[in-house]
Amino acid sequence: MRITIVGAGAMGSLVAARLTQAMTSPGADASGDAIERVLLYGRPSAHLDAVQARGLRLTELDGSEQTVAIETASDPADVRGSDVVIVLVKAWASSAVGETLRPYLTRESIVLTLQNGLGNASALRTSMLDRGVRPHVWLGVTTQAAIRPEPGVVQHTGSGITAIGRRTTMNDRVHALAALLDVPNWRTVAVEDIHRWVWRKLAVNCAINPLTALAGLPNAAIASDPGLREAANRLAAEVVAVANAQRIAHDLGDVASAIEDVAVATGSNHSSMLVDLESGQRTEIDAINGAVVSEGCRLGIQTPANDLMVALIRAREGASSTTKADAGSEEAESAAD
Repeated sequence: MRITIVGAGAMGSLVAARLTQAMTSPGADASGDAIERVLLYGRPSAHLDAVQARGLRLTELDGSEQTVAIETASDPADVRGSDVVIVLVKAWASSAVGETLRPYLTRESIVLTLQNGLGNASALRTSMLDRGVRPHVWLGVTTQAAIRPEPGVVQHTGSGITAIGRRTTMNDRVHALAALLDVPNWRTVAVEDIHRWVWRKLAVNCAINPLTALAGLPNAAIASDPGLREAANRLAAEVVAVANAQRIAHDLGDVASAIEDVAVATGSNHSSMLVDLESGQRTEIDAINGAVVSEGCRLGIQTPANDLMVALIRAREGASSTTKADAGSEEAESAAD
């Protein structure tokens, strides 16, 4: 199986490293279902240049370091022949990436989104449609965490699980892909209720990302500051209400515990929304809190706390004269993204 990771940010680089390590390990499976190629595709950048020239310097959870030689590319034509494409670009870049890669994929290709927020799979399906034919587009979420402190370097900051599934019924291909991606230090499972997983992570994102971005604080502040914890719970309560209205059952207590767990586990991390604001990049606010507001409006559910976050983050974006909107931007990410 030939796998391409689209998006050379922290998480894209981390999964590319894990799959490359599994592919090149002495005990790697030599069967027809084994990983035979791993490609990290992204826009031209200092990070991609560094990985191509020297390999990815990966810092593990225990502080140890290793260098992983990863195949890289910036030419979309190099994606041709991929059996699986894992998308990890910013949510707002989904359509542009889909249009760029469309000529190089077939109806048998599997496109797996592990991106933040809602709407990515739909955007990919629409942008990849070519004369009535498109690849399979599946959903996934990951609770792994990583940061990219400098070009060519990624630090694994939190262990977690990656869940994948389809918007409809499960099939053998999903289970087969989950088994293929279930490699050391990148646990992967196939789940029937992928939409529940997506909304659970959305609640975590909605609670942690905008608050830390506006406060200018690391993720740990959500767990340690009583005011921020209360604000996070209000945001999460609205997400749970909107999800439950769609029969995607969630318990607020469980979600609040998940938010605190992620905040503690990734305590020193700066959320990607904070990184984006500080670097003048466009944030993913529309796909995260904005998506909750849109779904709430559709269902007649008020979401004032999330609406406020959208307004404040957009104001911060507008205040930066250096805000960029290039569709290839990838920055540091964590499980709270």
